[in-house]
Amino acid sequence: MVDEKESGIKITDRRKFNLDGTPREGADEQEAERPAAVAPSEPAPAPSPVEEAKSENVLSFPGEVDRKRSDAQAEAPPAPDGARAAARAEMSSPNEMASAAEQAYNTARQKEPSTIPDASFLSLLNMLGVQAAMHLGLIQGPEGGTEAIDLEAARHMIDMLGIVEAKTSGNLTREEEALLENILADLRMQFVALSRRR
Repeated sequence: MVDEKESGIKITDRRKFNLDGTPREGADEQEAERPAAVAPSEPAPAPSPVEEAKSENVLSFPGEVDRKRSDAQAEAPPAPDGARAAARAEMSSPNEMASAAEQAYNTARQKEPSTIPDASFLSLLNMLGVQAAMHLGLIQGPEGGTEAIDLEAARHMIDMLGIVEAKTSGNLTREEEALLENILADLRMQFVALSRRR
């Protein structure tokens, strides 16, 4: 190994912490001895594509990500209406952001007619009720044949319907309220009958 005096190179360990995480003695003194950086007379060369790719693999702090995102947005070409609404939403209050997101979602909908019916409260109740009935073994599954009875999953779906009932109390039409009550009553009776058989 070449001696330090012969090569003219001085090797200094500037780490502030030991391997076990404790502060190193003299680390502050070495920092004070370090000469101040000299401003370069020429601008630094642009990083090569390899260096840029490496820098993208580095984790960064949230503040850096936000700064990079705002820089990228400043350089980005004009966006379509829906994208502009979403971009504005990033800098707005939560209510404005939700409104802008809904507007962008509605403009992004397909123009051709859909085979799926429109979303409604009744279809939500139906979906949850059918899932609970499938777990109770009352309805055939998608592959045909009844699925194995899963009382725990059935109870979860029935409890979800109970939460919907509690949270929407006083806000439903007579039709919605009657359907929800009937679905819950029927599923609860089926659940009790099945749990007694086991």
